[in-house]
Amino acid sequence: MTGRSEPILRLTGISKTYPGVKALQNVDFVVRAGEVHALTGENGSGKSTLAKVMSGMIQPDAGQIFVDGREQTISSPAAAIALGIVIISQELTLAPPLTVAENIFLGRLPRNRFGLVDWPQLERDAEAALDRLGVHVSPRARVSDLSVELRQEIEIARALSSNARVLILDEATSSLSEAATARLLNLVRKERDAGMAVVMITHRMPEIYSAASVATVLRDGQFVATVALSETDEQKLVRLMVGREIQDFYGKRSIAAGETIIEIDKLATPQGILSPTTVSVRRGEILGVAGLVGSGKAEFGLALGGAISATGTVRVAGRQVELGDPRKSIRAGIGFVPDDRKASALLLVRSILENFSLAWLDRIGSRGGMLNLRGEQADVDAAIRTYRVATGSSSPAISTLSGGNQQKVILGRTFVRRPDVLVLSEPTRGIDVGAKSEIYRMLQDAAEAGAAVIVISSELPELLGIADRIAVFFEGSLEKIFDRASADEEAIAHVAVAGANRHHENSPHIGASA
Repeated sequence: MTGRSEPILRLTGISKTYPGVKALQNVDFVVRAGEVHALTGENGSGKSTLAKVMSGMIQPDAGQIFVDGREQTISSPAAAIALGIVIISQELTLAPPLTVAENIFLGRLPRNRFGLVDWPQLERDAEAALDRLGVHVSPRARVSDLSVELRQEIEIARALSSNARVLILDEATSSLSEAATARLLNLVRKERDAGMAVVMITHRMPEIYSAASVATVLRDGQFVATVALSETDEQKLVRLMVGREIQDFYGKRSIAAGETIIEIDKLATPQGILSPTTVSVRRGEILGVAGLVGSGKAEFGLALGGAISATGTVRVAGRQVELGDPRKSIRAGIGFVPDDRKASALLLVRSILENFSLAWLDRIGSRGGMLNLRGEQADVDAAIRTYRVATGSSSPAISTLSGGNQQKVILGRTFVRRPDVLVLSEPTRGIDVGAKSEIYRMLQDAAEAGAAVIVISSELPELLGIADRIAVFFEGSLEKIFDRASADEEAIAHVAVAGANRHHENSPHIGASA
């Protein structure tokens, strides 16, 4: 494509089939030194499957892999690392009980002359790996005590410390703030200039165009095209990905707001991360929630979902909600979707059917306490069709689905219950542009049906596109609420980074249901 260098990695005729799904069909892919190559496509297009083939996580059913012109069998991740191929996935693979340093050098801990672990050297090496990425955390800290974002950065530091020749970023920025993403992309450019080959899998178009020079598009497991990004605008790239034009991406509708359905009064967390917060949301309204990592926005959602202890008062349809208990939040009419699907929302060893229906067990029971298996299957089959989950059957383990399709299962099982209030934390993280448009439609369908929708997101364009109001958190406090007419990206970003003038805290529009 570029002619600048010989391929480091070349895949030809790669095919992979799972029960009922042809994940890859005769796909060719070439990676060159000194190049950032975007691998794009909708959820279920085969991107992550191809990344797993390159990194030795799975074996193809057919096809050949060449490294530096020599055919290789990449039988395991260790074999891939030995060839200089390293993957960073959106699904974390760290060992939570171990320290940051131990995780970065897991499997290759430095040894002293007696064959024992050289702990001082390990800490020095870990500090160097963290400094390279600009991450400020103690090498002695336990990973289990860190935020999702910091864990993702530890994962990245581990990959970069292995001196990779080919770095595969599979939605590696999905859990990162804008600042952390910018640091990673700057590092990617430096490594590219030093001769590293980078494969970037992301649904965020600004990231693709800021770092990559070439993109390969997959659709339904098949190769569509490889294009130079300098000659391909975003609209054309999206058309290649989804096979159609997406004219109105957000599809924002004018929905008349109804009565106030959720009233939140002085909601706070005992640890102090979320300061007392007061706001109300009406039926038919979409409230966006913005803020930096650590601003309190994530804790706001967790508290409403009953996932963490909280104080204050929450009322849904006039009835007080007992805080700190997910079951009671659900019974009160709150549907909550957390941001970390793998750790908090999925049973990865269970089937797609079980992951769908676990939220409906109270509805599919029969006399005698036995499940109505026929009804369960029918309901899940209907949900798979409604939410367009890419699977040939509900029987496989949900871990076999792409991250985006896993997210559709989580959203779908929540939407089916038709709660009065939807609280969605990063609902489109790891979702392709076509599926995002579908999810925005689903959100507005729910609002039109009378739900109050609260969307917590790190993507300001998303909030500006779908929200009626945007609440901005700063250092644990709800600093300001913008209405749709006054909201713009620069003003919201300023409040998120520096806070609002303190007189805004008691402004009448805070907590108003305008």
